[in-house]
Amino acid sequence: MHAMPGPRHERPKDEADGDVAAVMDRSLHFWVPTLPGAVPAARREVAGQLGLWGLRPRAAVVETAVLAVSELVTNTVRHAAEASARADVHLGMDRRHLMVAVHDRDPRIPRRPEVPNLDGSGGWGLHLVEVLATEAGGRTSIPRDPDGGGKTVTVLLPL
Repeated sequence: MHAMPGPRHERPKDEADGDVAAVMDRSLHFWVPTLPGAVPAARREVAGQLGLWGLRPRAAVVETAVLAVSELVTNTVRHAAEASARADVHLGMDRRHLMVAVHDRDPRIPRRPEVPNLDGSGGWGLHLVEVLATEAGGRTSIPRDPDGGGKTVTVLLPL
């Protein structure tokens, strides 16, 4: 059994350790390997960071963001691991929005089937993320990397 390394962080150097509620523009970048154990690690990291930013754990926006990261990292593990050894996760928050993005280096853009597979074999994750974002008044996008060698699935949620 191999131990999975924890998320790698790049935190803003000017972020105060004390009263984080006073700082409105926030950002966190970390990456996880495209292995199954990465999904719960990414979920815990996002939930913990949003708590540090002053969002309540049971707030709808937190639950939506955590679920989105879980589904998007799962998709990267399942569908992009061969082309991308890691999933890069970015969180951003300002006064009005919370942004969650997951990047990988697989050039294929995910296509949501019209009807997810009823046997549970796929198609539900991205559909669920899109529906939750829309119901929250947010949106999703999937821009390609400038070099065409990857993409970022981005979810923007209102606070």
